[in-house]
Amino acid sequence: MSDQHMGDKVKGVGKEAVGKVTGDDDKEREGEAQQKKAQKAEEADRLEQEAQQKRNQEAGHKGEETKHGN
Repeated sequence: MSDQHMGDKVKGVGKEAVGKVTGDDDKEREGEAQQKKAQKAEEADRLEQEAQQKRNQEAGHKGEETKHGN
């Protein structure tokens, strides 16, 4: 998890808590939305890392085929 995503998640939790304590429904929803956005960004980062690993593996296999073909 990146520091940015963690910070956004923590801020969202804080906003949600403040909204609950003060009865500010808008602030509570804003906090929930911020947390969801951070979670989606984390998931996108994770999927991109997995895709990059697969691309690197594929590139390695292609390099192996080239070596064996010569």
